[in-house]
Amino acid sequence: MYFKHFIVFGISHKNLDLYQRENFIQNDPTSVVERLFKEKKIVGYVNLSTCLRVEYYLDLDKNYSVADFQKDIGLKDIFIKQGHDAVNYLFRVTCGFESVIKGEDQILAQIKKAQLTSMENKISSSNINVIFNKAIELGKKFRNKSKICHNALSLEAISLKFIKNRVSELKDKKILILGVGDLARDIMELITKEEYKSLTITNRSYHKALEVSNIYNADVISFENKLEEVAKSDVIISATSAPHAIIKKEEIQPLLNKNKEYVFLDLAVPRDIEEELNELKNINLYNIDDVWGVYYENLENRENLLTKYEYMLGEQMINLKKWFEYKEGIA
Repeated sequence: MYFKHFIVFGISHKNLDLYQRENFIQNDPTSVVERLFKEKKIVGYVNLSTCLRVEYYLDLDKNYSVADFQKDIGLKDIFIKQGHDAVNYLFRVTCGFESVIKGEDQILAQIKKAQLTSMENKISSSNINVIFNKAIELGKKFRNKSKICHNALSLEAISLKFIKNRVSELKDKKILILGVGDLARDIMELITKEEYKSLTITNRSYHKALEVSNIYNADVISFENKLEEVAKSDVIISATSAPHAIIKKEEIQPLLNKNKEYVFLDLAVPRDIEEELNELKNINLYNIDDVWGVYYENLENRENLLTKYEYMLGEQMINLKKWFEYKEGIA
């Protein structure tokens, strides 16, 4: 097998719920992978982490088996695929087969970014780069040929639709967004096309928040003042990379207006907002798993397109095998 040392392990929204995904992240698998890389048991790796999946694509040393890796990683409730199955899984992820929104574009950009980060940090390998390049090439061709992205909904679009279904009108609402990462920015871009009373953003790095505010014409507050701003707002969207809750019930409750209804949407994993906040009568707290309830409008059509064009994955697998055969022939 040409890529028998290539494996993928991790978690996603499909095999674990939100609580289990949080536990996985809090066990810090990245540090274990980094250690194995330094010990040269892993030749290279790519970390693909999104709000819905955390996956590691590894190129194992030829003297280091998958069984050895499973012992070293010591984590339960994860999936592991090897060789052909691992490559095929990456192809499926890149084409959008494994996404909640079938065929969506965002995962392709995330895979490109993950590979680039790995190369920049000098933690990739030549085999991984070839496999990822073929996967990205396939992802582009698959979308162009199948047209599966036509009218597809992104996570940010679903999130905005979810909010609009839970408030009477946005035009009289004060909106606060915590975090300025990719998802937060995508949501800001959509919100600015709506009517709203005001848009405020905050981030641990005030300088980054200031840069983003200039793009989306938003007000900026310091992260230290976030709780006071939460109390003044109507809709609060949180999407930070904090490892723990940044809005806690005991801290925010004294500041809240008891006569006002609040909508909180926590898109972070691990979550930014304590679940106990939902115990308050005027609080409506939702998380990322709740959001998917608004999506199912073109599901059947997308599933049919995936089936129709799935043959392209097999064709790309043949192309990849030919590349490795050629490489072995000139070695």
